[in-house]
Amino acid sequence: MHPRSLVGLFAVFSGLALPPAAAQETKSAVAFRPLTLEGAFAAAQAERKLVFIDFFTTWCAPCKLLDQQTWTDPKVGELVNAKAVALKLDAEKEGRAAAKHYAIAAYPTLLLLKPDGTEVDRIVGFRDPARFIADFAAGVAGRPTLVRAHDAVTSASADSPEAVRARYDLAKTLARAGQSAEALEHYLWCFDEGMIKVSAFTGVRTSFLTGDLGRLAAKYPPAREALVSRRDAAKTRLLEGDARAASDFAALNEALGDRAANLAMFDQLPAGDPRRRGFGTRVQPQLIAARRYAEALEVMPANVMLDIAKRAHSRMGSVAGDAATKRMSGQIYVAYVEVLAGSGDLAHARELIGTILAIDATEDTRALLRRSIERAECPELLEALAAKP
Repeated sequence: MHPRSLVGLFAVFSGLALPPAAAQETKSAVAFRPLTLEGAFAAAQAERKLVFIDFFTTWCAPCKLLDQQTWTDPKVGELVNAKAVALKLDAEKEGRAAAKHYAIAAYPTLLLLKPDGTEVDRIVGFRDPARFIADFAAGVAGRPTLVRAHDAVTSASADSPEAVRARYDLAKTLARAGQSAEALEHYLWCFDEGMIKVSAFTGVRTSFLTGDLGRLAAKYPPAREALVSRRDAAKTRLLEGDARAASDFAALNEALGDRAANLAMFDQLPAGDPRRRGFGTRVQPQLIAARRYAEALEVMPANVMLDIAKRAHSRMGSVAGDAATKRMSGQIYVAYVEVLAGSGDLAHARELIGTILAIDATEDTRALLRRSIERAECPELLEALAAKP
């Protein structure tokens, strides 16, 4: 599994629901051709079409949703086949060189190219059939994603959820286009103003947004400077007693790749201090590794974790979804079994084991659970692994 913060993972798997048909083979209405990129350019030139590429990976759940929901749609197939020579390229296999050339950094990424290889537009992320048709048609008509993103900002009402979403989308689009200075401006507006004023974005602000800022900072020094200044300001507020500053401080440190600073600050605060709760899952891996189970329970109480796991089960465990995605979803919560067991809360540990096995009962997941139980030195929980979910 690719490393990712637990906060982001909880957001992804509590919100992603695969349809019952996810495990079934589906027939694409889009005529993806078995051509090389050079062959596709030649065919597009001859047919007076564009080239359309679906860059995917085998582990990407939204890529699978495109296969199941969007590429099977007859109207999508009719439009793409009429306007483009279509390819599907695994960005980690046969499409690796092309993905590097076009700076593909997220999956799925859908590229629309001229026959000479010039980029016309790119769409990043899952699109249902209706939205894909709108985006694809706009790109073909000369209104690419960046133009539409600017238009969305202009047309949105000030301080509305739509305005915040539009500015955030514009920032991401600019970052993908390599326009780092402009992207940073809009990202910082979202962090400093927009996502504070519109409370619906509170969780996004200290997870996905700071993650985007961290990726920008890795290649654009002014973004790193902006993160450092905001991290230092959050630290000052935190030490002055502002418990709400803890989540900002922790998220910004994570974006800067300085997780050690989070644990150092956590340890500086006294046990039971409400400011410690704000660090949430960001310090949990270090606490669990050190078998500091009571403190791990302090930042993520049992009832919160159980609720998250149950919601994941209700969205994923009860459908015949993609096996790899379900396995990843179930395994997110395995480490917390160790927290509950190690802190002596065996009843909730058994409940969580049951929920995890209801999501994914493969031997891989059982082996991880067994390891967590053994680390917590609670062999009495091993019998729970034998139970059928």
